[in-house]
Amino acid sequence: MQFLRSLLHDLPDERKPGNNTKYQVEDAVMAAFSVFFTQSASFLDHQRLMNSNKGKNNAESLFSIEAIPSDNQIRTLLDPVPASTIFMAFQKVYQWLESKGVLKKFLYLDGEILVALDGTEYFSSKKINCPHCNYRNHRNGTTTYFHGCVTPVVVSPNQKQVINLEPEFIKKQDGHQKQDCENAAVKRWLNKNHKSKYGHPVTLLGDDLYSHEPVCDLALKQGYNFIFVCLETSHKTLYEWLEFLEASGEVTTTEKKQWDGRKKLIYRYRYASRVPLKNGDSSLEANWCEVTVINEKTQKVIYKNNWITNHKITENNVEEIVKAGRSRWKVENEGNNVLKNHGYNLEHNFGHGKNHLCELLLSLNLLAFLFHTVLDLANHTYQKVRELLVTRTSFFNDIRTLLKFIWFQDWSEFFLFIITEYVPTTKGNSS
Repeated sequence: MQFLRSLLHDLPDERKPGNNTKYQVEDAVMAAFSVFFTQSASFLDHQRLMNSNKGKNNAESLFSIEAIPSDNQIRTLLDPVPASTIFMAFQKVYQWLESKGVLKKFLYLDGEILVALDGTEYFSSKKINCPHCNYRNHRNGTTTYFHGCVTPVVVSPNQKQVINLEPEFIKKQDGHQKQDCENAAVKRWLNKNHKSKYGHPVTLLGDDLYSHEPVCDLALKQGYNFIFVCLETSHKTLYEWLEFLEASGEVTTTEKKQWDGRKKLIYRYRYASRVPLKNGDSSLEANWCEVTVINEKTQKVIYKNNWITNHKITENNVEEIVKAGRSRWKVENEGNNVLKNHGYNLEHNFGHGKNHLCELLLSLNLLAFLFHTVLDLANHTYQKVRELLVTRTSFFNDIRTLLKFIWFQDWSEFFLFIITEYVPTTKGNSS
């Protein structure tokens, strides 16, 4: 928390010098962050009550919040603050994980970082809107206004956790009337982020939306490798070439059998080199691969997918490339799905504001998720507490309850309290 607080300086404050400045903008940032970190919408209310009863509170001791502003005051203070103000926190966390050797667990494909890209929505309303909102017109005559973002995350087939990076917002750009889209947002992200910032070679993962020449070409210019889903329905030229290559014996097929604990599976890999992404002599060429997973006993196809990549594909690495490509789902399942359905309430309308509020709140929510991930990866005490409380639900229920009634001097005392006072009840549950 001190690390985050230390990054908050020179924040925009539109209040006039004569206005009441009891509450600092930094306090408002930390107050909003505390709600996301504890996954408790009532956390600040509970701390105000604790302060009136005990003269001290957990907002101050655990989050360095000197004075607790109200919800409306928080929204007012944060609205002028661009989300990019806290983006350095994402970068600093990444650098810390690198310096502590934690990122070594994520390296794949001969020491590369895999960064999966995916778009998601985080604000929508039929009434509230701003000049930057995208919109959908419905058949019944109504309009839904919404904000979205691209959420880059570091993934690995060998790790359950994902490390989220700073988002790129999908919104109308200044001076533009045209709606923004995920594809345009990804291009902006690529232009802002050269692969050199990650300290390792980077392979980008993405769905079929990205497997077209403009994004692939820009990714290569920015120093990235890529493995993108490539569907036949959207790549007519590429699959016509594959038919020609297959007829001439230039599509290689290899199989591997694997026991998954219940049944024997056949993994059938097919791959080819240097297929064009579109018509024309100047088309960018990529390498293509496919996997079909078959139940050996029933001969039923369980899974099938295709990718393009700039990595050279051989019989020795096609399985690894496919595993990397398949790990793209982690950005949805371990990333956006957790953020939407497991306590972070990503799609809840925390506030729109007139300027930057919804983007800043989204970024603080993502930062809370990142901090939880870092603790899960690197903090033994936190890992012990999670092990005792088993489920994410139990963990955050206990956090909410304890912080509501008991004052803690610091986080070490809080986690030690859980470890020493923990009494197991029925199997699979915790007290």
